[in-house]
Amino acid sequence: MSVFAAPFTAAAAAEVTGTEEGLVVDLLARLAEQSLLVVTPAPGGTEYRALETIRQYGTERLAEAGELAEARSRHLRWCLARAAALASARPDWRARFDLVADDLRAALAWAAGRPELREDAYELARHLAELAFTRHLVGESQRHYEQAAELAIEPADSASMLRQAAAVAGCRTVGDDMYRLLRAAAEAACRAGDTVGAAADLAAAATVAFRFSPKFVRHPSGEEALALIVEARGLAGGDPAAQAAVALAEAAVLADAFGAVQGPPGNAVQETMAYAERAVELARRTGDPLAESAALDALASAQSWAGETFAAAATARRRIELLSSAPASPTGTLELIDALGMVTEAELGVGDLPGARRWARRLAGHPSLAEVGHRAPLMVDALAGDAGEVLTGSILLLSAWRGAGSPARSGLGPAVAGVAMIHGLRGDDEARREWQQVLSQLGAPPEYFHGYGAVFDAMLLLHRGQAREALRRMGPEPRQVWKWVTWIWHHWYVALRAEAAVLDGSPAARDRVAEARAVVAGNPVCAAIVERAEALLDGDQEALLATVKAFDAAGCRYQSVRTLVLAGGEHAERGAAALAGLGFAPMAPPPATTAE
Repeated sequence: MSVFAAPFTAAAAAEVTGTEEGLVVDLLARLAEQSLLVVTPAPGGTEYRALETIRQYGTERLAEAGELAEARSRHLRWCLARAAALASARPDWRARFDLVADDLRAALAWAAGRPELREDAYELARHLAELAFTRHLVGESQRHYEQAAELAIEPADSASMLRQAAAVAGCRTVGDDMYRLLRAAAEAACRAGDTVGAAADLAAAATVAFRFSPKFVRHPSGEEALALIVEARGLAGGDPAAQAAVALAEAAVLADAFGAVQGPPGNAVQETMAYAERAVELARRTGDPLAESAALDALASAQSWAGETFAAAATARRRIELLSSAPASPTGTLELIDALGMVTEAELGVGDLPGARRWARRLAGHPSLAEVGHRAPLMVDALAGDAGEVLTGSILLLSAWRGAGSPARSGLGPAVAGVAMIHGLRGDDEARREWQQVLSQLGAPPEYFHGYGAVFDAMLLLHRGQAREALRRMGPEPRQVWKWVTWIWHHWYVALRAEAAVLDGSPAARDRVAEARAVVAGNPVCAAIVERAEALLDGDQEALLATVKAFDAAGCRYQSVRTLVLAGGEHAERGAAALAGLGFAPMAPPPATTAE
């Protein structure tokens, strides 16, 4: 019994010892009578557990008798049988896994160091990786997939395990590991003579470098990614799946690696759109929903850069529909998590706060993200001005980030900037400075300064009555910073910029309002911000108060209350009380030009 790392049954002991179960029950009872075993009733039958000192003693006796290796070999075979049985879906499988998980781990740790048991160790590592992933132990799952790759006798099996490990790393938001593991998979595929598989792996590595760039600490260079694409092209041949993977890499990298997309619709953007559409078509031909979803991701990005915000949102929703029947696997889970993140941000981009909140909650509640959390709910709640949700969620975000060693992952930047803004709206400048320090540690690229940074800073400056500073903060024309304000931030940027111009009394205010109205048409929140700005400019109190209902209908309580304060008089008194109820500091008095 000393080979068992967890509580065991008489049936398990009989199988491992090769002894008749009736005799084993008698022997276990005698040990229990001498307090050498702890006996516990359980739904699956009586369970026995030895204290650690007794286990160590038993192990020493087995070693002295020369029987330890044989006992552990029988235990290994028992573990393999249990792992294989757990692979079949049953409602109680999680509880059954938890009962034997420590034994599986112990058996693997022993077998992995014995060359004559390498094949068995590989099988157990593979099973344990799969089971750990399904049990949402994603960190452990990745370790065991990598271990299985090292133990695999055939290079093709090693390549397969490395691909799975890369997908799990993606679920853990560790881009550097995804990239490393995919390149290792390509090397293993080449050793196996699978040049087509190697091509797909190399293309996937290049795609990951830019598709999941916010998940990286050390980001590969554009030249490095392009070199991978060139190599992948040479290996792909006429294989449809490999060609689709290369096309996706081209769509993801060629436009992004050298900053080709710098302005609103033009040749570079249209070229990117063509690459993305080709990737979608090739992926669709393969019949693989995961490949098609990944290509749709590139298409949505291209549509965003082209200024087609609503088309990008529709493509993001299409991905969710496509993945509704996708298999439950590391790759499928990674694709679903990414799609949920995309649709959340796309809904924010078109001002659908209720929809964004619904998708964000589903994403944050995904079991595979239990170890790392997700930024999406914080972004939604910050833009909506839901201080309570932001403060609660920020604690979890900070804990997960610090627990991971405070990595420099720029992808957390929008959420962190949103948290900093909320603390500013609350008048807690000390907390705001702390979160700004976190933002600086994330290493967000300077270009993002013109995207989420400008939007969140402008919202706070406008709250404090600093319209001129807000206007300076968003000084660049959208055309100048196009790439960094598209996707989520484009409509918010132009709407807040128009409001800042009006509140500052800028001579260009009316032109800004007209330009913004054309851009944000169809976005309920940003359109209401522009309508409010125009009402302030015209001194139209009725039109100004009409936006209160528009903001409430759009699920943006903060902007609704802000409108009341801007309206002045008795409305401002109601607005100030409501603002305090939301947990925010008082707004600065509206400028004298505001309608009374």
